[in-house]
Amino acid sequence: MIKPDDEIAFRAPDCGAHSLVLRFGDVLVAGLFGPFALEPLTEVTLTYDLPTYEQREAEAKAQIDALAIAHILGGWDPITV
Repeated sequence: MIKPDDEIAFRAPDCGAHSLVLRFGDVLVAGLFGPFALEPLTEVTLTYDLPTYEQREAEAKAQIDALAIAHILGGWDPITV
């Protein structure tokens, strides 16, 4: 089974939606789930157009950190994946 290098998940206290962001090397995969939903309402895969794997991986790490901060500042509660 493929394991993500990083994973973060949050729950919106006002509506019960869940946000999940996974990092696999230099790729981010994110999904937004409604309350009690098994399939995401929306999902996105992010890649970075940089010359080396190390640069792309560093950008993906920085982006997952930025998303975590944005969720926390937006009032989302961190949850365990």
